Amino acid sequence: NPVGDDIRLDVAGVLSYRHFCNKVWNAVKFVLAALGPDFVPRPPEETVPQRPMERWVLSRLAQAAGECGRRMEALEVHGAVAAVHHFWLRSFCDVYLVGHPLPPSL
Repeated sequence: NPVGDDIRLDVAGVLSYRHFCNKVWNAVKFVLAALGPDFVPRPPEETVPQRPMERWVLSRLAQAAGECGRRMEALEVHGAVAAVHHFWLRSFCDVYLVGHPLPPSL
């Protein structure tokens, strides 16, 4: 075999990303069901977080977006993905969705 023909497959990594994709799918389904079929989003400039948990999750999103942007500018794709992954699992799903009902302002 010439060098470079072998593909290294990290099975644990594949399973981890499968779990992450499943979390994204389930969270999106949950949010869409909670919002209902007649939901029409407001323009972002008209949306003002009312409750402390809304402000908290938006601050965590801003931090994750900043970290993701910094990492991408530094060509650190793994770090950018980690910032998104951490926000989605630890802040959005594990804290915001689990502990608090969706606000009517979404």
